[in-house]
Amino acid sequence: MKPRSEPLLTTLTRSDALTMLAFFSHADASESDRLQLTEVSRTSYHDSRRRIYGARWIEDRYVPSPAWLGYPLVGFGLSRPLADHQDEYLRAAASFPGAVTLWVTAGCAFGMFFLRDGNEGDRVAAAWSDPTRVSDATFVMADPLHGEVPVFFDYEGLWSHLCGRMGTTGYPRGPPVGEAPLPLSSQEFARSLLQEVGSLVRGNEPVYLHRTIGLRRSQQVLFDKGYLSRRVVLGPGRTPPYEGRDVNRLLFVSGTTQTPFSPAAFLSTLAGGARVFPYLLAGGGGKCLVAFLGQAEAPPQSESAAAFSSRLLPALRSQLSDIKVFQGEVASFVPWLHHAYDRLVPANSGQRSR
Repeated sequence: MKPRSEPLLTTLTRSDALTMLAFFSHADASESDRLQLTEVSRTSYHDSRRRIYGARWIEDRYVPSPAWLGYPLVGFGLSRPLADHQDEYLRAAASFPGAVTLWVTAGCAFGMFFLRDGNEGDRVAAAWSDPTRVSDATFVMADPLHGEVPVFFDYEGLWSHLCGRMGTTGYPRGPPVGEAPLPLSSQEFARSLLQEVGSLVRGNEPVYLHRTIGLRRSQQVLFDKGYLSRRVVLGPGRTPPYEGRDVNRLLFVSGTTQTPFSPAAFLSTLAGGARVFPYLLAGGGGKCLVAFLGQAEAPPQSESAAAFSSRLLPALRSQLSDIKVFQGEVASFVPWLHHAYDRLVPANSGQRSR
């Protein structure tokens, strides 16, 4: 996936910010209900919606239940690729059938992989951590069905905080967890929806899916039973600041978990005590990964460095050891894959879609 030219940076208006918050908070709401929730006028809402989707500051996705498609585990990788091996390393990561997200910024790569089983996860982890291609790497394999991914690309918490709102509506949201396989005919319906989104992503038009209301009953049942979920995600480009605050520093934190460890309880510590709202948290196999966006000062690289957050660092240390910090700027962000869930369903020819 080639990076698109970055839109002219501007400043989000209050209408833009509140409209984005309404989409993050109420992805499945009807247009009329969402309009009431924005606290802005009808004209301002429609103007902002056109602007924020047209610039691809936000995009829609249909997110499938991993287990339903035969991928009960999800792997999340962080690494620092060696400069002279970066392209071959990223091509290898993108070649895995379950690779759906692959981001790279200066000195940092992030990948998400849907995995059929632990053996496949071990193979992906070994390739991701190849010492001939990376200087440092971590890989977390998590089971969504057992609560090991309590927040999955849910931007409502951080955006509500950016807008000065005290509460959230649905945060945190994990991935869909529909488990029992449905008939092949149902997978055909899912394929058509996911491939529709894939064609939009590869084009130049806004990725706006309107709503799940109005789909055929055979498609709507996939959402009713939790096999698909409509999500609104931040686009792969730089988001303008709002009232001097922005969310364009990527911050990933990984570490070894204490025993016992609960991903949901850790999230509660971060959001409730430290008042920081990760858009992604996964913990499994004695490891944990947390992803944030913000404008914080550069984090410390060692225990002796000055604390980059008086609230965040103690919360991290209360649950994790061997903490590693990976950071990057959205300005240098290149999305090789960006929530490309259509790759998970077989094409009509029997080959996996690319």
